Amino acid sequence: MPFKVADPHILIPAPIDSVDRANAIRLLKALVAAGANSNTLMVSAWLCDIALELSLRGTELASALAYAEGQGWIADGPQQGWKAITHAGERAAKLRIVLS
Repeated sequence: MPFKVADPHILIPAPIDSVDRANAIRLLKALVAAGANSNTLMVSAWLCDIALELSLRGTELASALAYAEGQGWIADGPQQGWKAITHAGERAAKLRIVLS
């Protein structure tokens, strides 16, 4: 019995982690371009406005933020509703996004 070979023309979606990583880096790049850095706090509402400009909303935004927080790129601020980009986040904003 011959083996069935997958059609090489079918696009296989990228693994979810790589999409979350790419979205997190896109968000960091946009935040840094808008003036955020590790020396300033960001109101979460402003962060969400920047994310909306990138078409990140709902679960995509939540996943990107969770990934960035898990990597130590974004941290909670001193009060609820505030976030901060870390030094590691500033470095991550300089990364190139490559989806394989």
